[in-house]
Amino acid sequence: MSQSEPQGIDELPLTEVTARQIINNLAEQHTDRIRWSKHVKERMQERGVNTGQILTLLKSKHSVFREGPYPETNGDWKFNLKGMAAGTVIELTVVLKNHQYSPSSVLVTVWIS
Repeated sequence: MSQSEPQGIDELPLTEVTARQIINNLAEQHTDRIRWSKHVKERMQERGVNTGQILTLLKSKHSVFREGPYPETNGDWKFNLKGMAAGTVIELTVVLKNHQYSPSSVLVTVWIS
């Protein structure tokens, strides 16, 4: 595996364990493959959540899957992660794209629980 490309995992249906491995790897080594939607940026500003908190949640082995992962009609997988970051409990909706070959993700929204 090359450090320049994240390794995909060919698994259907996508399990929590595999989704966590992929998102942890993206957050630790491939942050350029995490897209921050306009909506998540607006909610971050509105709710006082910073980039470091989001990355902490994505890297955490202790964050909890509150929903999903479940497939979307376009082949992506969506899930909600909840966990503690900088003393605040936050929940984040994530879309995992092309998890089999060249994974990337889109952060959809965030809120404080």
